[in-house]
Amino acid sequence: VVLRPLPSGCGFCAMTETMQAGGTPHLYIGSSDMADQKNVLEGLPARITDSCPMVEPKPTGGVWTYRVAEPFYTKQGMENVQEALAEGMISSAAGWAGKLSEALMKYYQVPVAFPTCNGMTALMVALCAARIGPGDQVLVPSVTMVAVSNAVIFCGGVPVFCDNEKGGLNPGVAEYKAKATPKTKCLITCHTYGVGADIVGIVELCKANGWILVEDICEAIGTKVNGQLVGTFGDMACASMYANKLITAGDGGFIIARDARLHDRLKSLLNHGFDPKYHFMHFEHAPNAKINGLGAALAVASVAEIDNLTVHRTKVAGWYRHGLAAVADKITCMPPGEHDAPWVFGVELPDRKMRDELREHFAANDIETRNYFFPLHLQPSSYLCGSRSYDIILPVSEDQARTSFYLPTHAYLEQSDVEYICAVGRKFFNPDETVPACPRVAGWTKDARTNSFK
Repeated sequence: VVLRPLPSGCGFCAMTETMQAGGTPHLYIGSSDMADQKNVLEGLPARITDSCPMVEPKPTGGVWTYRVAEPFYTKQGMENVQEALAEGMISSAAGWAGKLSEALMKYYQVPVAFPTCNGMTALMVALCAARIGPGDQVLVPSVTMVAVSNAVIFCGGVPVFCDNEKGGLNPGVAEYKAKATPKTKCLITCHTYGVGADIVGIVELCKANGWILVEDICEAIGTKVNGQLVGTFGDMACASMYANKLITAGDGGFIIARDARLHDRLKSLLNHGFDPKYHFMHFEHAPNAKINGLGAALAVASVAEIDNLTVHRTKVAGWYRHGLAAVADKITCMPPGEHDAPWVFGVELPDRKMRDELREHFAANDIETRNYFFPLHLQPSSYLCGSRSYDIILPVSEDQARTSFYLPTHAYLEQSDVEYICAVGRKFFNPDETVPACPRVAGWTKDARTNSFK
């Protein structure tokens, strides 16, 4: 296992205060000079700067009435946390991590499940278990969270970026095959935004080539393909339980496997390579990827709610599709999954200019939106670390990044909320559209969450 340090000059500079929408400094987001966006982009190739997204719009009222995501947790989860605090069961060694492991094994019907501190460390552990090392190529989608390629790089591997299939949100078999080489050892498929990939075909592709298949289900907890939960097709699957995910530990994640023989290997890799017989003797280099007890206590109570949350996502998607049908000539809704229960609801516009103007229009009404992922092959971090991946042309991924964004999607939205958001969107195209009064005031989800505990 090779864990490489960050190269010098790769863009990680002293953190500066970046203001969140509400005026609160963001502790973990900062850049070399966020006060001057041009300085951040200076010196980057035109291929990158020409595709650079707009600076994020801000709410006119100073605070979003509708945020793109809201954390979901249960009254039982809060009681679990209080119990953990009272009993001092707050670390990864407490029983709560084990209870979460058992709940995940039961839900996914797998013999191995380990909670982790976040989704990226889960990916790193999976890649280490697959013995990905220097020179090994790993096929990854270009339209996904940067954690995917970062995990490959930190394990010493080489991410090979693949385009999405036309009209879809994931690469298909043809897109992966187009990028495969004799050095390909692993494939990571992401069921992006909760829309299942062509996982059956991908499984067959990996079997035919002897590749390890890792499913990234960070955005697809509860998603099914052919009636089977994604995450149960590959050799291993990794998930995030960050605050915006379907279930949350605040920060957290998990890794599951269908082969019970992976249990001991993953257990070692998750915990410094500790040996059960000789406590401070370590026989391999390994990260510390364990979850803390409080996060596990919070999350374990939500596992039983996954199917209910997925049903609600189906309703939200239906409300959006109905509410935007009148402007279907301008807005293309995201492709539906098998049960049309996306993690977030995305739309595509005819061009970048219209996309940006519509996002500004939503922001003027205190409705937060978020662009689709900026493609990994165009990321400045790759260029600054010496990669010329920006020379690769992946037309579908690049077009989606230029023209698409997603709307508020979370467990507390009701039909009246989505109807209002859609009316605001329709008015952008039809100034005569009558928009009803906003049914909410800023901060409304606090009361909605409290009411859900009753």
